[in-house]
Amino acid sequence: MTVYNGLPYLRAAVDSMLAQTFTDFELVIVDDGSTDAGPAYLASLDDPRVRVITQPNRGTAAAANAGLAACTGELVARMDADDVSVPDRLQRQVELLDQRPEIGMVGSFTRILGDAGPDALVALPVDHNEIVAALRAGRHALSHPTLMLRTELLQSIGGYWPFALVDDWDMMLRMCEITTVTNIPEPLLLYRVHRNSLNGAAMTRMRYSIDFARARAEARQAGRPEPTEEGFAARQASLPPHRRLAFRATVSSLTHYRRAVAERAGPDPWRAVPHLLLACALRPDLVVRRLARQLAAHR
Repeated sequence: MTVYNGLPYLRAAVDSMLAQTFTDFELVIVDDGSTDAGPAYLASLDDPRVRVITQPNRGTAAAANAGLAACTGELVARMDADDVSVPDRLQRQVELLDQRPEIGMVGSFTRILGDAGPDALVALPVDHNEIVAALRAGRHALSHPTLMLRTELLQSIGGYWPFALVDDWDMMLRMCEITTVTNIPEPLLLYRVHRNSLNGAAMTRMRYSIDFARARAEARQAGRPEPTEEGFAARQASLPPHRRLAFRATVSSLTHYRRAVAERAGPDPWRAVPHLLLACALRPDLVVRRLARQLAAHR
């Protein structure tokens, strides 16, 4: 678990891990230079399974790699500092990986967690090929905080990339290239959303990172050198105006959709409506696909 200014949700995330039915694990928490009261809370933890690593703020990728370097077990599970894992999450994933040695990474469905409590189910593909196709197309197919991986495999790809960008998409694509991946078709994690959880700037950074990861994966598949961060930035800056406009429309649509999800799971669900309408106006195809996925999950 990496954390930067994770309060007020950090305690619930940690508690959910320490309450797991599978108990033979070490919880490595990397505090990435938090300036809130989180470090004091972490220092107060007296469970012998908890190990806290403190470092100056260097970003999530550097924090994740520091945590990975500290892991000694055969398996490593990821967890975000504001989500909640259900009690048997680790047990279910360990059992699957023990029973199916060909699988090197397993995630799960999630359920949205808002201010008013658990809300919609988020279903994801379970077939390896469907997961790979979706990731390469930039579509959500794995939920990073639900993942459990074979440590040796994650270390073999070098962990997370070194760039100061959102790091999970690149790692997931590279893991898919060396092993079989799947999702357990049950919600083993409550994925927290709130009004300020993702703004437009953060969504822009996320989508840029996803596109960069996809470009690097495409180059690997074609046997070409992977683009550098500088080279990719130059390429994006040289896109024709309609392509840049399409990117901004996608970012805005996804930002409004995310806010709609947060409002729907909050105390006044009707506040989701204008955000959903704006998301639909900007990119109706994205909204329809996500709503269809939610409907399919409840069949």
